[in-house]
Amino acid sequence: MRRMHPGVRVLAVVVVFGALWRVETAPASAQQPAAVRGRVEIGVPITARRPTSAYPTRSIPNASLAPASELRHVVVYLKDAPPRPMQPVSVTIRQRDENFVPRVVAVPVGSDVEFPNDDPIYHNVFSLSRAKNFNLGRFPKGETRRERFDRPGVVKVFCDIHSHMTATVMVFNHPWYAVPGEDGRFELPAVPPGDREITAWHERLGDTTLRVRVEAGRPAAADFVLPVPKQ
Repeated sequence: MRRMHPGVRVLAVVVVFGALWRVETAPASAQQPAAVRGRVEIGVPITARRPTSAYPTRSIPNASLAPASELRHVVVYLKDAPPRPMQPVSVTIRQRDENFVPRVVAVPVGSDVEFPNDDPIYHNVFSLSRAKNFNLGRFPKGETRRERFDRPGVVKVFCDIHSHMTATVMVFNHPWYAVPGEDGRFELPAVPPGDREITAWHERLGDTTLRVRVEAGRPAAADFVLPVPKQ
C-alpha cells in the first residue's frame, strides 16, 4: 500500500477544513441584515376643519391641530414582519387644548400609555378597536389614567366628551418600525435580507406600500410621497 507523504496529508487537512469553514460561514454572511433608510413627503396639503370648544365660556385657547408637522402622524414599518420579543416602553399622550398630544405614537407590545389631563375641563379616553377595547372614564385636570397595550394592531383612541379628539396607538410585535423626524427621514435597522414590503401609514391618508430589495449587509432605500400620485 502506497503511503501519503506527510506534507500532502497536512495540505489535505487544510483544504478540507477550509471547505468546511466556507460552508458554515457562507449562509451566515448571506443572511446579514441591513438598514432600510428613506424619506417621507406629503404631496398634498392635509386639511381639516378646526373644531370648536365644547366649553366656550372656559378660559382655554381655541382647539388646534397638533402636532404642527403632519410627518409626525406617519409610521413606517416592515409589513408582514416575523414576531420578535421586544422590551416594553412607557409613553405619554397628553390631553391639552382639547387635543391628544402627540396624536400618533408607535410602541412595542406590552407597553403602557399614560393619558394626563392638562385642561381645566373633564376628558375621557376610550377605544373600541379590535386590538384594544377599553374605557378609562372621565377625569379632571391633574389626573392621569394609564392603559397597557398587549396586542399588536392599530388602536384608535377617542374622548366621549369631545368628538374631535382622536389619537392612534400603533402596537408592534417586532422592532422594524419608525416615526419619521421633522425632516421626514426614517431608518429601519437590521432588516432581514430579501424582497420586503415597507409601508408608510398616515392617520388620514392610509397605507402606502413599497416593495424593496434588501441585500445582505447593504443599506436599502425607500422614499415615499403621500399620497402616491396617480399613474
